[in-house]
Amino acid sequence: MPFGAGGRTYLILDQSLRPVAGDQLWFTEVDDLLSWPCESMPEVSAGIVVAATVRLYRRRVDPGFTPESIHSWLIRRPYATYLVRAEGRSMIDNGIHPGSLLVVDRSCDLHDGDIVIAGCIEGFLVKQYRTRPDRLVSGNSEYPDIALESVPKYGLDGVVIASLTRHRGLE
Repeated sequence: MPFGAGGRTYLILDQSLRPVAGDQLWFTEVDDLLSWPCESMPEVSAGIVVAATVRLYRRRVDPGFTPESIHSWLIRRPYATYLVRAEGRSMIDNGIHPGSLLVVDRSCDLHDGDIVIAGCIEGFLVKQYRTRPDRLVSGNSEYPDIALESVPKYGLDGVVIASLTRHRGLE
């Protein structure tokens, strides 16, 4: 049974779609595709939308909180804030991927569950701070926790208040 004219094939999308103007429908009793709305509907129970019109709409502007700029929203204390790029895969379950840009505030109070930058002799780590017992936890099960009472060489450098991950390359 031919689907379409001129050698074109139409993808059957969904039997439950409601057709809109311009969509193509197929009925088992009819050899050709019919454009919706149909001039003469075949006497059948249901048709299948095979070439649907898909419209994407931009989201309306949120009427709620609108910051003056992304800078004013992310950075509360510029004198104590810096940016650092993440490396490694130890925090992927927390949404921090290799290349993510981290916004770090050195003046924040430390709370259980905060993502922190911890300094050590080898360099810096990005981990989640947990209490009872005090430890640094990775966001990837392949990496072990670090118990702070047994390894006192780690020092808190700052709290990660945001992470930004690029999902589309530069054009």
